Amino acid sequence: MFVHNFDAPFNVHRGGRELIASRAETVASRTALDHPTRRRIHQRVLLLPGDHYRSITKALKLSEGAARHHLRILVRSRLLYEERVDGRLRYYPRGTPSAERLRKLFQKHWKYRSLRYRVLLAVRTLREARPATIASFLDVSRQLAAYHLSRLAATGKLRVVGGKYLPP
Repeated sequence: MFVHNFDAPFNVHRGGRELIASRAETVASRTALDHPTRRRIHQRVLLLPGDHYRSITKALKLSEGAARHHLRILVRSRLLYEERVDGRLRYYPRGTPSAERLRKLFQKHWKYRSLRYRVLLAVRTLREARPATIASFLDVSRQLAAYHLSRLAATGKLRVVGGKYLPP
């Protein structure tokens, strides 16, 4: 015999019991954090918004499959927001206006920390540079500097004249 509890978040229309959408999100986010691994991931992203997938996996000592699975659940339950930037998948907390302001602040932070962005700033500072010059300026390998310089030139953010990279 079915007894309906009117305080429960059920919709009995059309003969079935379906969770009401707003309550479903609450229930989903609550159950998503029931798992200890998801709780650890969520806490890390709260402490370091914009942390990328590899960093989360390495810091929490998770296998790639487990990290991917738990991050997907946290995104689906709307606790985290994922964003792909420069080939990296970054995760931000979702929900409050302060979380949105924090996300924007950390986006600027991660952009500056990006090596490609620092290479671009170095070329603008030096006005012209070869890969070896950028490598010593930023204390990175010449190959890494050359890779980022070529990617910046391919996207039109730098131009190459006689083996030297110049601002456009």
